[in-house]
Amino acid sequence: MEIGLGSIVYEWGGIPLIRQAKSIAEHGISYVDVLAFGQYNPSFYSIEMQEGVAREFKQYGLRGSSVVTCVEGNLASSDGNEREFALEQMKRAAKLIKRLGGQQVLIGAGCGNIDFNLTRKDAFKNSISILKEYSKWCLNENVIVTMELEPEHLYVNNGIESMKEIIEQINLENVYANIDIGHLNILREPPEKLEMLKGKILHMHISDNMGLAHTNSVIGTGNSDIRAYIVKCIELGIDETAKSLGDVAVAGIEVGEPGEYITDSDNRVLKSVGNVYLRVPELRHAF
Repeated sequence: MEIGLGSIVYEWGGIPLIRQAKSIAEHGISYVDVLAFGQYNPSFYSIEMQEGVAREFKQYGLRGSSVVTCVEGNLASSDGNEREFALEQMKRAAKLIKRLGGQQVLIGAGCGNIDFNLTRKDAFKNSISILKEYSKWCLNENVIVTMELEPEHLYVNNGIESMKEIIEQINLENVYANIDIGHLNILREPPEKLEMLKGKILHMHISDNMGLAHTNSVIGTGNSDIRAYIVKCIELGIDETAKSLGDVAVAGIEVGEPGEYITDSDNRVLKSVGNVYLRVPELRHAF
């Protein structure tokens, strides 16, 4: 397993993706989980701009390990136009990550939510429908799709059980799970419960909080048991799963609370990377 970094920590400091490569590389990181949603969405860049980012990544030895999509709109909506726009955003994200040397698209925002006048049953059905359509498209593009749960009740994918059910319902060989440590800390889901997803865990997010709110705090300042979840995913074969797909298992550090303006990006990265290596020495490189 390799340590990666989510671009969120720089994006939310007003630093666009094309200017992040040098800073990320200076922290000894080679894999980047690219943020692609809302106003921070480089998948809407022109092809020329995306290729410019790709050149910067290549110059500094970086690779896009995953692109994190939280689409504008609701994946679980019954509104066809809303879902069509969501599908376009996810397809754009897939094209972007391929240009950055990667092959994984992460479906965030709980795979949709239960909105007004929308039952959980209908929301789940709508979400599965669009995710199956998208995953089939990705299969033809040699792109892998990973699902991420959100630790709030009104999301479609809001627990390990729902994650397992979504993956089983889509039932395609390119669909896997992303494990976000901080999300599981909030849900009080122990590492042992990840055994339900054995063989389907491909990627991780290393995030931290105090177990009550989704703060994406500097790693080591919360109470998430970072080591236990990483060791469990390794035990469950995350490295072997990635290798079987021609990929590398990456655990991307995710720092930055939704809505905040980050003024100390490099400081947060420095502390977080160091704290991960202190807690999980198995991930340190040989010397």
